[in-house]
Amino acid sequence: MSVRLARAFAPGHITGLFRIHDSTKEPLYTGSTGAGFSVLAGTLTTVSLLESKSLDIVVEYNKKLIDAPVTTMVARTLAEKYDQIFRARIEHESSIPIGVGFGASGAGALSTALALGRLLDPKMSRSSAAGFAHCAEVVNHTGLGDVIGQFKGGVEVRTHPGAPGIGRIVSIPYDDQIRVVLAGGQGLRAKKAALTDAAWHDKINRAADKLVESVAGHRSISTFVDCSRRFAEAAGLATDRVTSGLNMLDSAGLGLSAQVMLGDSVFCFCTEEGTGSAVDILSKLWEPHEVIVTSISAKGGQVIG
Repeated sequence: MSVRLARAFAPGHITGLFRIHDSTKEPLYTGSTGAGFSVLAGTLTTVSLLESKSLDIVVEYNKKLIDAPVTTMVARTLAEKYDQIFRARIEHESSIPIGVGFGASGAGALSTALALGRLLDPKMSRSSAAGFAHCAEVVNHTGLGDVIGQFKGGVEVRTHPGAPGIGRIVSIPYDDQIRVVLAGGQGLRAKKAALTDAAWHDKINRAADKLVESVAGHRSISTFVDCSRRFAEAAGLATDRVTSGLNMLDSAGLGLSAQVMLGDSVFCFCTEEGTGSAVDILSKLWEPHEVIVTSISAKGGQVIG
């Protein structure tokens, strides 16, 4: 019995601020405006297909079997679209943790869509594949703007909501030598509640309205960081740990830092020389294994090989 196999990589993604756009019932057009960036810490996914009499999807995350509703929805939707029945083994090898705001579900969904799309339809465009990932994120309330950012790469402002090919992005210039230190932990209110609860929805959107416009009109790393901080404060999303971490980074001259949405997590832009200080500071508040040193990923998700 032959095995069909494909691999794809998708970067992690950090959101600094966002506005929810969910008035339409069509997931492709649902999404967020806002700003964020992709990082080289991400997810490499291997999809293996075997012939089967029934559809069977198994998902691993760093060699552990997991319940992965977003990845599974991507695979099921593609199977239905192409009228295919198979046994799929989807193996995510990832350097980003789940549930802390580093875009793990989006990276898994996008890399799965790209790899499985290559197997089912070699002519499928990247944007078409990414659409399946975006819709799975929206339906499962795990993200609104990660996939389009991970599709593009770099530092982005999402000026119009929706999946790749529908939503629109403009880039923020950055020094390609810049380093990124991330510290991420669980503890923020459930993302699903923050994205679906009416009161939080309104509070987030009120906080974001003018700030998204400010970033789009003055595209720089410093403006992005400043607006991200103002957004977290205005929306009431900052945690005590995040506030303490940012104060400590500021005191050390590492002020290009802000909260990661939506997590009890922070990001810090710094030079190579500054990474050690940033790691030392954040390791006082987060466990050492929760602190990651990475860089901005200029490229978006893509099939490997």
